[in-house]
Amino acid sequence: MARRTATLSCCATPLSDAPAWLLGVQLLDGIGAGIFGALLPVIVSDLTQGTGRVNVTLGAVSTAFGLGAAFSPGLAGMIVQFAGYDVAFLTLAAVAALAFVLAMAMPETRPQASSATESATQPPDARL
Repeated sequence: MARRTATLSCCATPLSDAPAWLLGVQLLDGIGAGIFGALLPVIVSDLTQGTGRVNVTLGAVSTAFGLGAAFSPGLAGMIVQFAGYDVAFLTLAAVAALAFVLAMAMPETRPQASSATESATQPPDARL
């Protein structure tokens, strides 16, 4: 859900400059960010289950997000100064495209249930 909402809001932003349209797109962006913010600890927990490193991993991921948010404006500003706006937007678009490809390629993180557990939770007629 979060992937679809974020993709929809990113792709819909340049389609119009009407204030109502932009407000709606920003609302979708906020919903996607809220879902992503709530799911990040769940994904980290799924990936690090049983290792005892959930908090360290969550801290590392949060640090990476913070560093990205801190350095992105400065890096974009330097690119604009040295190469112009076109190159800056193309660079940021390339980073966004890479993030999109990685997000779509990310497998399901929830562990699969074993067949014994799965058959025990299904009603008897479903096992036939």
